[in-house]
Amino acid sequence: MFLFFYIQFCVIINAMEKNLNKKIKVALKKIEDLFNLDSSGHDLGHLIRTMLIAEKIQKAEGGDLEIILLSAVLHDLHRIMENKEGRYVSPEESLPAVRSILDELNVDSEKKERILYSILHHEEYGFGKEKIEVKDIESKILQDADNLDAIGAVGLLRCFKFCQAHKITDYLDEPLYYEEFSESKHDISLIHHLHNKLCRLKDYMNTPTASKIAKRKTKILEDFVKGYIEEIKDEYLFKKML
Repeated sequence: MFLFFYIQFCVIINAMEKNLNKKIKVALKKIEDLFNLDSSGHDLGHLIRTMLIAEKIQKAEGGDLEIILLSAVLHDLHRIMENKEGRYVSPEESLPAVRSILDELNVDSEKKERILYSILHHEEYGFGKEKIEVKDIESKILQDADNLDAIGAVGLLRCFKFCQAHKITDYLDEPLYYEEFSESKHDISLIHHLHNKLCRLKDYMNTPTASKIAKRKTKILEDFVKGYIEEIKDEYLFKKML
């Protein structure tokens, strides 16, 4: 009898996984063309990596996998709107478009609202001035996964792409000068962005699993910043004498 119920359970779980995989593929197909045009580091690759990182965290921390994966796939639609409109677009402004896709995927209404909530709050940082601390594990995992893809070797490459897309200089005449991170504007140089934001993310991870990964990935950024400043300081001192 136990074996019968176990087999039935496995069949149900397998069907659920196939259904979820189908939803993920359909969602990616719907937005693929939009994100393939992105040159700021918020492309389709970022969405897929965020989803895979989120899945890895979920295995250790728990949470509803469907909410987590669909949130990860659809969390950056506001970036595409931003590229088109040439202005800052908040995650909130993208929610009607996200809802429309979730409706087409026939996502359960309760899960749909939780996905929208996760996307709404995914860009809030612990060092931001208006931090809203999310309580649900799904939103915490989305924040962690998104931030983990912003650091490490891939994060460094994305930072170069972001700064190039927004015409942000590599560094100022004073490479050792730093301002506080601001959510309302871009950092004034690539080095500032690395130092003021990306290198700080490791201290604001929500889950133990993400914290462990973040420490290793952040060292790559810290070594780059340290090495860059070391190599550029003679140029800076020379310019001061001109």
